[in-house]
Amino acid sequence: MEMLYNILALIFAVLISVYTWKVLNMVWFIPKKLEKSLRQQGFKGNPYRFLFGDFKEMTTGSKEALSKPIGFSADVVPRIIPFIHNTVTNYNGQNCFIWLGPYPAVLISDPENIREILSKSYIFQKPYNPLGKMLAQGLASYDTDKWAKHRRLINPAFQMDKIKNMLPSFYASCCDMLSTWENVIEPSEGQSFELDVWPYLQTLTSDAISRTAFGSSYEGGRKIFELQKEQASLLMKSFLSVFIPGWRFVPTKTNTRMKKILKDVNLLVLGIIKKRMKAIEEGEASNDDLLDTLLESNLKEIKQHGNKFGMSLEDVIEECKLFYTAGQETTSVLLVWTMILLSKHLDWQARAREEIRQVTMILHEVLRLYPPGPLLSRTIHKETELGDITLPAGVQIILPAILLHHDCNIWGDDAKEFNPERFSEGVLKATKGQKMALAMILQNYTFELSPSYAHAPRTVITLQPQHGQNSFIWVGPYPAVLISDPENIREVLSKSYIFQKPYNPLGKMLAQGLATYETDKWAKHKRLINPAFQMEKIKNMLPSFYASCCDMLSTWENIIITSEGQSFELDVWPYLQTLTSDAISRTAFGSSYEEGRKIFELQREQVSLLKKSFLSVFIPGWRFVPTKTNTRMKKILKDVNLLVLGIIKKRMKAIEEGEASNDDLLDILLESNLKEIKQHGNKFGMSLEDVIEECKLFYIAGQETTSVLLVWTMILLSKHLDWQARAREEVRQVTMILHEVLRLYPPVSLLSRTIHKETELGDITLPAGVQIILPAILLHHDCNIWGDDAKDFNPERFSEGVLKATKGQSTYFPFGLGPRECLGQNFAMFEAKMALAMILQNYTFELSPSYSHAPRIVIALQPQHGAHLIFRKCNI
Repeated sequence: MEMLYNILALIFAVLISVYTWKVLNMVWFIPKKLEKSLRQQGFKGNPYRFLFGDFKEMTTGSKEALSKPIGFSADVVPRIIPFIHNTVTNYNGQNCFIWLGPYPAVLISDPENIREILSKSYIFQKPYNPLGKMLAQGLASYDTDKWAKHRRLINPAFQMDKIKNMLPSFYASCCDMLSTWENVIEPSEGQSFELDVWPYLQTLTSDAISRTAFGSSYEGGRKIFELQKEQASLLMKSFLSVFIPGWRFVPTKTNTRMKKILKDVNLLVLGIIKKRMKAIEEGEASNDDLLDTLLESNLKEIKQHGNKFGMSLEDVIEECKLFYTAGQETTSVLLVWTMILLSKHLDWQARAREEIRQVTMILHEVLRLYPPGPLLSRTIHKETELGDITLPAGVQIILPAILLHHDCNIWGDDAKEFNPERFSEGVLKATKGQKMALAMILQNYTFELSPSYAHAPRTVITLQPQHGQNSFIWVGPYPAVLISDPENIREVLSKSYIFQKPYNPLGKMLAQGLATYETDKWAKHKRLINPAFQMEKIKNMLPSFYASCCDMLSTWENIIITSEGQSFELDVWPYLQTLTSDAISRTAFGSSYEEGRKIFELQREQVSLLKKSFLSVFIPGWRFVPTKTNTRMKKILKDVNLLVLGIIKKRMKAIEEGEASNDDLLDILLESNLKEIKQHGNKFGMSLEDVIEECKLFYIAGQETTSVLLVWTMILLSKHLDWQARAREEVRQVTMILHEVLRLYPPVSLLSRTIHKETELGDITLPAGVQIILPAILLHHDCNIWGDDAKDFNPERFSEGVLKATKGQSTYFPFGLGPRECLGQNFAMFEAKMALAMILQNYTFELSPSYSHAPRIVIALQPQHGAHLIFRKCNI
């Protein structure tokens, strides 16, 4: 027993030691390491102070700044963010940082760097604070895939035609507020009265968001607003204190109250949603408010693609809470600052009353001086280059919007003054609801600042790779040399017996076949498969391509019939995947897509599992460990092999009985293989296992290459409508367009090879075991090769063919080059040309506002968040 106690004590001591080390690492060693990295690059800031960082100075400074109002001025930065203002002032605004507890936060004010941060949301993500979910999560707090999914589903609710339908609701809310003011003026003496407009504007916007988002008046949603307002106040206090991991679980008075509010709000919102879902099921939904539109969009997505493509009930609740909070907060603070500034600048108040166009300029100037979000923050999870600086993983980034908005170097000497004229030729897209409220107030009242007004703005939620030649990277313990010289690339791709494909045993879990074999086996398989890809054979497959295209267009026709008007929005990516899957099933195996669906689903899952494995460190033998992933991959491999074997055996029986049609790839391959075995013996033909692997490769490569070529073509033609028109008028243009798409978005962005003995390549000598990477996409985008417009879409560069465009150099190889050039490229190009021609003859299309440009490599270069386009029937 004593020994047991000793063992338990030892385990307890080890656990305490491990936990203590983790805590020390988090609150001391990592911050000091990050500080050293930043200072080495010239960043300036206070020395790190254990756990608290700059919180004490920030808290003291904020309390002092907020303790009294300031003279009326738009120079509000010292009051709103005093510590950041002092830091920027002390270090002249250049490369400085502050400490948010143990986390350094870099202040970025260079406009180009800000543009890069805000455009690359997959790298620069929103920092996570677990307390944030106590108020609302939703679209504003998500990143990467979940953000894309929610954006796609919510976007229909914010289309301009939907917003226009909400104008009567905005109008009704404004009328209610003005009616209340009318009741105030009647008992007052004379025609003037003093009013604190802030609570009325909060009520106005609360009422408007209730009507437009949930079809109810403000009274119906009052409890939610009151609870959310209290929650925001409690959260603000928490955000300004030191973040201690796990502290939110301690049952303090504040934590207990926040959890109670969260529960109550969730129950109230859930009640609204369930009532609305019942109405939709009974066919009583009006589909004229945000919630109806969101629920309809979500249900449609789930029916078409399954639950994982839609939102859960919890997700919908969070989005509704975000509607309530953000929809009310943003508009109310914009209106209140507008009225305050127009009270000070009566000339602009008069101008706005006379001409509604002036309202837009005024709103933009108010947003410049009093941005709803004075600071934006992002974080990075890996070392990242930004301009000429390198930010270590774990650093937060602060984008001080209000500092840039008030910068005299950007806006001129009057940067801190109210001058809407600066937007006279600027952006004109002001929100309809915001303009309506202000316009109606202006038509009914003049207003000026009361002597009792104290100017005291504060923040609550809103205001209220290596380059060049001869470089290498490390793929785990293996060096990989980057080769970009065209002559060296030509040599690597032409001497396949020396420069071979690197072997990864995990690859066979998906498919082997011609694409993975080397030397004699590759030569044998190429000889046997080649007859299936002869041009006359591919031409015989055109009816199958045509049938697959017709099926897809028929599906689209059914969508447009059910939609209002002659236009509809569609994510074409899944449809193009279905099209090419169906085409490869018909042309390779004589079956429809439905018959091969299970194989495609399993192979797609296998790709996802393999991608995760390829991105982890390769440990020899790890694939034999019975982990959950390894077990699942083996099960998929077995199931796919059995399904494909069934198809092959059925076809071989038909050939033996003289019933084969000899018009699809499998028939041609089996006939070629049987002929070779009869003439020369078994060792000159493929085994049954070999045929299975080639069939699996047909499935993967045949579908993947064409679908990505088509999707990027449609995305680019949606952006370049002139080329879309040219392709519709003259089919010759389609070939130029497809070549240009393959240049910009090559299906295989990088080719890799390896050598097994010391090898000379040009004027360099590569040791045995080195991998070689041929960065196709880098060469395809190289301005030195293609000219200054290398990153632009210009199919005209291929008007005289590929050879003329490349000047005979090995700088363009979307399907590879040399003896290992992809056998299926003619197949892919024929299919893509037919599909594109048929789509163009039936529809015009353009990018949807919900399209999110996010290319990523899975097997080929895919659009991560789909391809949302708006279609219209052609008039031709």
